[in-house]
Amino acid sequence: MSDRSLAPFIHTYKNAPYIYLTITVSLLPCVFYSIFYYGLRAMVLILFSAIMFSLSDIGFTRLVHIHNDKDYFDLSSIASGIIFALMLPPDTPLIVVLAGVLFGSVVIKQLFGGAGSNILNPAAGARLIVEVLYPSYMSGFAEGGRERWFDVASLISMSPKAAEAPDYSRLSFLELLGGNYASFIGTACVLTILLGAVFMVIKGSMRLYAPISYLISVTALYRIFVPDGELLVFLMSSGVVFVAVFMLGDLTTMPSRFAAGAFAGFVCAVLTVILIINGTGICIALLAPVLTVNYMSFVIDYFAKTISRRNRRSREVDVL
Repeated sequence: MSDRSLAPFIHTYKNAPYIYLTITVSLLPCVFYSIFYYGLRAMVLILFSAIMFSLSDIGFTRLVHIHNDKDYFDLSSIASGIIFALMLPPDTPLIVVLAGVLFGSVVIKQLFGGAGSNILNPAAGARLIVEVLYPSYMSGFAEGGRERWFDVASLISMSPKAAEAPDYSRLSFLELLGGNYASFIGTACVLTILLGAVFMVIKGSMRLYAPISYLISVTALYRIFVPDGELLVFLMSSGVVFVAVFMLGDLTTMPSRFAAGAFAGFVCAVLTVILIINGTGICIALLAPVLTVNYMSFVIDYFAKTISRRNRRSREVDVL
């Protein structure tokens, strides 16, 4: 097996192919639900994103001979492609998807070391760049349902959408829980997200420190600083849970220690609420903090490790 099977930023005995295989499997409930609700549009978007992400990673690796290991493939490309696609509106044109894929694969992932070594989350970077460059295509959500199950024309159309986001406050708790409303194709159904989280925890492919800290902190801060907002609606419809599970639980780009992970989750929550208060769009409010914390992860982990060593030495001195 290649010496890259234990990637330098993945602090676990499990190798990278195993980790990304379990992440990919954990995404399947969200994938199946999105296809059930949006039909062929969702299927095409997910397949196109995953395939293009994989081809871009493989092509770039072979082109520049990164690590002199052209045959290494660990499913991280597929996982990133699926996560990116699940955070897109259902009528996103494929050319917009391709732009995000190339940015996430080449700029965010390959230029920072490739699979297992990248310090930033490729899917978060891909989604953030299309939000910034193509806001008109990210602003509205088409309805699902049987009448549009076979409709894929929107995926090749470059006409900006004028649809507005639905009024989530009118939805019942069961509708919010089950994802029975127009949203990004894979972030609405909290049940499928949590099912994926449980699977990853069982398989040891997810750390809970940052996700739990993030969800607790963002809940408290949103209640304090956005008192007029409907907290339950925000938590269940905004994509917060999806980001917490599939981005902040990442073994590659998030701190590996308990204290560091908890602190990173708190920082991410603070930045998210600040951006929301300032009227930033929900995708930027969710993803910009993720990339910021990714960039800080090494430093956070280093200080957590240093403090832990000092505390241990202090206890040893006290014992002596």
